[in-house]
Amino acid sequence: MLEILLNIPGPWLAFAGTLFGGVGLKVLEHFLNRNKTKNDIATQLRNELREDIRELQKRVDELEAENEKWRARAFKAEEEVAVRNALIASHGCMLPDSPSEEAKE
Repeated sequence: MLEILLNIPGPWLAFAGTLFGGVGLKVLEHFLNRNKTKNDIATQLRNELREDIRELQKRVDELEAENEKWRARAFKAEEEVAVRNALIASHGCMLPDSPSEEAKE
């Protein structure tokens, strides 16, 4: 084996050593960076999920504000109905949802 290496001219031996050394270095680098690549992908996914959560929370806040607006409108409408019913009752008029005294007899 040593005789074969001694018969190879120096420049070719240097070229082969550089080639195998470079390939070996790239293989080693690949195995060492594999975890870093996985971590980078995981970090990217987490960041995307955080952004999605922020957007969804913003949408939930908007819907809650809209719900609160409609709830206030409903309470206001109920108050108006109660005031009108009280006004009608104070004038002695019959309310449509309450039976009259004559109907009870």
